[in-house]
Amino acid sequence: MINNKFFRIGLGILLIFLIVYVGSQIEWVFYPLAVIFQTLFIPIILAGFFYYLLRPVVKFFNKKLSATLSVLLVYFVLICLVIGFLVIMGPVLKKQFYGLINSMPSIITEIQKRLTNIQKMDIFQLEQLAEVLDLEHLFLELGDLVNRLVSYFAGNISNIIGQLANTVLSLVIVPFILFYLLRDGDRLGESIINLFKEEKRELARSILSDIDQTLSAYIQGHGLVCLGVGLLCYIAFLVIGLDYALLLAVIAGVTEIIPYFGPWLGSIPAVIVGLFQSMGKAVIVIIVIIIVQQIESNFITPQIIGKKMKMHPIVIMLLILLAGKLAGLIGMIMVVPLYAVSRVVVNYVIKMRRGELKL
Repeated sequence: MINNKFFRIGLGILLIFLIVYVGSQIEWVFYPLAVIFQTLFIPIILAGFFYYLLRPVVKFFNKKLSATLSVLLVYFVLICLVIGFLVIMGPVLKKQFYGLINSMPSIITEIQKRLTNIQKMDIFQLEQLAEVLDLEHLFLELGDLVNRLVSYFAGNISNIIGQLANTVLSLVIVPFILFYLLRDGDRLGESIINLFKEEKRELARSILSDIDQTLSAYIQGHGLVCLGVGLLCYIAFLVIGLDYALLLAVIAGVTEIIPYFGPWLGSIPAVIVGLFQSMGKAVIVIIVIIIVQQIESNFITPQIIGKKMKMHPIVIMLLILLAGKLAGLIGMIMVVPLYAVSRVVVNYVIKMRRGELKL
């Protein structure tokens, strides 16, 4: 029984769990590891994200220039684009952001009045239905929640500033990590492959290549989808005369990072602003958002990402729900690429079990 392969695997898993449990009871063992993980996790993930976005551009320049000069040229072009965006769009975004923040109390009050008026219409005269749609009480609770949030931030301002400073310091190292990834990314892959025995390196190279292609297709494709949705929303919001069009379009584009749920989360601010302007405007905003999402799901995503990912929507939705519950927003963003990578590995394991590949 001891020589049974599955018994040895199960024993190994139990041993790992035992080591983790014992280590978790001794704070000085896992605490430094937790600090290292919390400090480096977000910078490494962000650097990896930008690596896949910028790698095609670096490879294009690398045909004529050295790797170092190619990366520096890409950095220079990127800095120019960011500065240009900030000069042109920065003042507009700043004005709209502060305008929206300052208008929030009046927006909430106005929406409360509008929905209360709707509640008093004939269709809401039935007592049972009126109790279900107790909108006035709902917005009173919303106002109380806003007050509590303001009090919390006021009372914990020093902790918030400290956390913000730590975050900024962590993000400062992202360009440096990204520089070495873009310059030495290929050599890093070969270094990982060389850790395997000679007879297994070809299989390791094949697995890493498929993982690389999967991540590249997803990240580059999804980045373009976010940009496309943001542009479509900006044009549509300008056409219908929605206030804070640029800011709301940026929010819609950024939340597109979360598959399936992100677009609807990003539409909430636009609907709220539309409702503040008029009930008809809110309805038009909803229609516009539905049209944009249909264009994105039926034309933009299939053309940019295509069928390469081959992920069923139900599976993705369930994974996002679970990841959101376990790891919050970061989990919702990362679960799809992690699932794609794990699926590549599992496919290779299945092929090896079937004898289609040799170890």
